[in-house]
Amino acid sequence: MLLLIALANVDVFAFGFLPGFRGYPAEQSVLDSIFTMVRMVLVDGRAFPLFAALFGYGLTQLIQSRASVGSGRSARLLRRRGMWLVAIGFVHGMLLFTADIIALYGLCALVFAGLVVRLSDRGLLAVALSLMALALLSGAVRGLPAEALGQAEVVTATPTVFGGEAVEALQVRMSEWAVGAIRLFGLMPAVLFGVYAGRKSVLTWGSERKRILSLVAFAGLAAGILAGVPSALMAASVWNEPSIGISAIAGTLHLAGGYAAAAGYLALFALLAAAARRPPGLTVKALSVSGQRSLTLYLSQSLLFLVLFDPDFFGLGDNFGIALNSAVAVGVWTVGVLGALVMDRLSVRGPAEVLLRSLTYRSVTRSAGPRSR
Repeated sequence: MLLLIALANVDVFAFGFLPGFRGYPAEQSVLDSIFTMVRMVLVDGRAFPLFAALFGYGLTQLIQSRASVGSGRSARLLRRRGMWLVAIGFVHGMLLFTADIIALYGLCALVFAGLVVRLSDRGLLAVALSLMALALLSGAVRGLPAEALGQAEVVTATPTVFGGEAVEALQVRMSEWAVGAIRLFGLMPAVLFGVYAGRKSVLTWGSERKRILSLVAFAGLAAGILAGVPSALMAASVWNEPSIGISAIAGTLHLAGGYAAAAGYLALFALLAAAARRPPGLTVKALSVSGQRSLTLYLSQSLLFLVLFDPDFFGLGDNFGIALNSAVAVGVWTVGVLGALVMDRLSVRGPAEVLLRSLTYRSVTRSAGPRSR
């Protein structure tokens, strides 16, 4: 999952926001076009709902672990966790990456805390499906040509607070971070679908439901790839100057395909987990300990990308194309995995996870303290 996120984010650090389709360069080499198309059908718009679904899955696990305290206190716990995620996401956006997703997950936790705790399975699915209309609309908007979105000019990488004009940089970053909140509409249904999957313990189905998982994995990924082809051709500059209507349809298909691919990836992860050796080998161990520190590694990826690409640091920036950026993303992810292995060997938990847990449960303890006495 963290590898998909790295591939999805690396170009924003390298190029900023370009006027090409979905921010890709308008002119690309043949190799870069190939990488663009592969990433469009497998990563772009696919990692986002998948990460959201896994976040929802985790919310269910959190609720189930505290079932004895009652639904009211569970909802308060989710809201406090969401509040601190928004705070962490805000700091992340101001210092490292304005296209932050942590705060969006926090907002989902704040908005849906009561629903997640109290709604039945059928009610949860009904809300998720009703929100899909907003999600598909946001996909249509993202599919519009750059000129229609007022982005006809190249927008370079967002200035950082480390470049000597911290106040001006913060103003720009705050504006971008706030505008990015529109992505919340594309995120909310995925979080609720993840909550539903968590209630059904999909990731632990294992071999007894292998046929169902295999079908979902194949059908979901196949649908995601096919639905992403029109957008992939546009992003790779193979299909140039489509009409606004066609672009909007392609964007809608791309988002719907992202949800299908997310379901496929989730089923594939469950199959891989069931097939993993016991005790796990080094690869499975590395992925496991990375997952236990996912928030820390997500933040560290942003830090490494900023240092590598921003002109205030190494300034690789526009020197690389899509293919080389993809290689850098894989390298940054690998560094994170190796770091997680070292932390596990030293019995060190992820600093971000420790901070989030401390803030969340300290707040809960303080609010519950007088009643417990």
